[in-house]
Amino acid sequence: MNFLEIINAHVRWKERLLAHIEGRSAEKLDPAVIARDDQCQMGKWIYGDGKLFQDTPQYAQVRAEHARFHQIAANVVRHVDSGDRGAAVTLLHGDYAKISHVLKRGIIALSLEVKDREK
Repeated sequence: MNFLEIINAHVRWKERLLAHIEGRSAEKLDPAVIARDDQCQMGKWIYGDGKLFQDTPQYAQVRAEHARFHQIAANVVRHVDSGDRGAAVTLLHGDYAKISHVLKRGIIALSLEVKDREK
């Protein structure tokens, strides 16, 4: 599992969401798909091979933070799609920014637990 790639993929979400807010994205973002925390590489790991680490302190926390990240990202898209770009920007720079930061720290901590266990 390459946790750095996972962090980078989640960091790129901010640019994708910002492009959607600003109307400069050709990408069709579906909030129902974005809201699912089991579709990205991290989610597939959490609900797959990562279950081997569910007894570690960080696993449950990262699983919850990851799910919240996807819910908030989906809500940003929902606001844009309903025409409320102001609410989308507020959410992006507020709750989304907070959960993104917390999730990055959690993934790093989890990666250290995984690395220690694999020794």
